[in-house]
Amino acid sequence: MSTHTATDRDPGFAGVPETAPRPATARRWWGPAALVVTAIAVLVAPLALAVAITASATVPGPATARVVSAAELEEQYGIKVDLVAVIAAGGVIDVRYQIVDKDKAGHLLHDAPPALYVEASGAVLRSNASKSHKMTIVDGASYFLLYPNSGGVIQAGTQVSVVIDQVRLAPITAQS
Repeated sequence: MSTHTATDRDPGFAGVPETAPRPATARRWWGPAALVVTAIAVLVAPLALAVAITASATVPGPATARVVSAAELEEQYGIKVDLVAVIAAGGVIDVRYQIVDKDKAGHLLHDAPPALYVEASGAVLRSNASKSHKMTIVDGASYFLLYPNSGGVIQAGTQVSVVIDQVRLAPITAQS
C-alpha cells in the first residue's frame, strides 16, 4: 500500500494510507436524502392517511340535515327544545330541552351533543360537552347545554337551528 501525499485532488487525506476504492454503486445509506425520505415516510404518510380516513368518514353538515318542525321533533324523536338564549353578556348560548320519550330520544342523542346552526351565516357552534360523557336519558327530564358564542355569531333575534345528529329543528329565534 502506498501513502497519499497532499494533492489538489484529495487534500484532506495527506499521509493516510490508501484503502481499496469503493465500488461506484456503493453509497452511504444515511445521507441527507435518505433522512428526508425517512422523515416523510414516518411523519407525513400517517398524517395523510388519517386525513383521508377522516374525510371519507365525515357526514354531511348541519346545512344538509333533515329539517323538522318542533312538533315533529317532539313526536318522532321525543325531544322538545324549550329555549335558545344568549347569556353571559353575549359570550354563551344556553340551550334547554326536555326528553318526552327516552327511547326515541336515545336513538338521536347517542353520538354527540346537539350543535347550533346559524341560518344567516351558516356558522356552526358545538358544545364543549365531552363525547365520552354519557348522559342518562330520563323521561320528563330537562337538560341544558352551554355553547361558547365565538365571535358573537348569535345575538338576541338571530335565527338558529338546533341540530341533533342529522335532524335539524326548523329555525327558532334566540332570546336574551
